[in-house]
Amino acid sequence: MSRRPHPSEARRRDRFLERVAAVWSMRPEDAARRLTGDRRSSLRLNPLARRPLEDIRRDVEALTELQPIAWCADAYNILGHKRAITDSQPHADGEIYVMNASSLVPALALDPRPDQDILDVCAAPGGKSAHIAALTGNRARLQVNDSIKSRLRKLQEVIDLMSVEVTSLSDHPGQYLDKFVEASFDRILLDAQCSGEGMVDLTRSDALRFWTPERVEQMSRLQQRMLVASFKRLRPGGILVYSTCTVSPEENEAPVDHLLRHYPDAAVEPIALTIPETIPGLARWEGREYHPDLRFALRVVPTPYMEAFFVCRIRKIGEGASA
Repeated sequence: MSRRPHPSEARRRDRFLERVAAVWSMRPEDAARRLTGDRRSSLRLNPLARRPLEDIRRDVEALTELQPIAWCADAYNILGHKRAITDSQPHADGEIYVMNASSLVPALALDPRPDQDILDVCAAPGGKSAHIAALTGNRARLQVNDSIKSRLRKLQEVIDLMSVEVTSLSDHPGQYLDKFVEASFDRILLDAQCSGEGMVDLTRSDALRFWTPERVEQMSRLQQRMLVASFKRLRPGGILVYSTCTVSPEENEAPVDHLLRHYPDAAVEPIALTIPETIPGLARWEGREYHPDLRFALRVVPTPYMEAFFVCRIRKIGEGASA
């Protein structure tokens, strides 16, 4: 018999669903269904591994059924049991990386190229850094950073396991990045710390234990500072991708809106990916008007295989070598 929620928990849940439903333009009960139950996993084959991709794929398909992800090369939804993959030798050898499919979007939106200087600001646990390295064939100068020191060991493990070549690994606080890092970059990924609303599973009694509007506002202030600091280290003509795994506009559109209004050389660009169940960035929220170019941002609405996600591609206007 399920426990009846405390009135304060019920109010918290109602407030959360009211906000999420407004963002996604659906009824609260529909939003609740989108956030109920475990999300299925996906995987990416690692082209930096020693064995040919075709051999790796064949071995993985012998373990479980896979479904190709149309918008990302070498990526598949796991239709069978995830455990068959995570307990396998290809997984232990770094030939595959298991993740939520939404985590594939930021590196694709970044469109990294060989011979570029690239920075991953909040890199741990390392899946997106490994994807960047794979997209460039390990031929970019990739720097990885994460301010949470306890996560650096996992980041190093993933880098080593996935055969990722990096020029440096650092632990600078993202909001002060421009004070600690003197170099500039052609590409910067800021997959920012957030309140994690996209990972909520409402079947769990403690799903919203730490969620409050106040925490959302606190994260928004941090993200705004991180985004500005990162943009200052972007070269003219360069691309910065800002992403989160949360829903609140305060953490998504608002930091980008602040950047666009205070830095005239910042411009949002469309993301050339055709991904199901996505909507544009919001034009307004709770009486606040956002910069009109935020319509080019991309919001992933949850599906059985994809968590809620926000991705925005920002170019620094000016002459530069970045394509």
